[in-house]
Amino acid sequence: MRHRVKRSLVATALMALVMAAPASAAVTNVTIDIHVDFEEGETFTASGICPSGEAFSYGHHVTGIGRATVFHLYKDLVCDNGSTITIRLHASSVSGMGGTIGGWTVVSGTGDYAGIRGGGHIVGTSFDGGVDDHYTGKLTL
Repeated sequence: MRHRVKRSLVATALMALVMAAPASAAVTNVTIDIHVDFEEGETFTASGICPSGEAFSYGHHVTGIGRATVFHLYKDLVCDNGSTITIRLHASSVSGMGGTIGGWTVVSGTGDYAGIRGGGHIVGTSFDGGVDDHYTGKLTL
């Protein structure tokens, strides 16, 4: 009987710890619009995170056979206040379709976004000299 009571108390305590999520662990819907000009660089506007900043792409890995191209890269979003979010992007395009589709995940964050996690979808629309990417997803801050 005493063992059942102890197990019950331990289970109740564990449930209380699990249920008591910190206030900073709120899930936030996010949209990020990145304007990529292949000559001028990248800028973004967003909701759910900082309102604007610069973006930097690196670590490109591109594969493709025939009309389809798949690419993977990292992107640093640098907010105007200096906080950063690093994401990993996986997307594909088909020749003649005029855009890209894919997914993204958060790798890390600094400043206001230390400990951030999440991800979502991306749809890109090509223009002469670049692409406008529209990201949607959910982040836990």
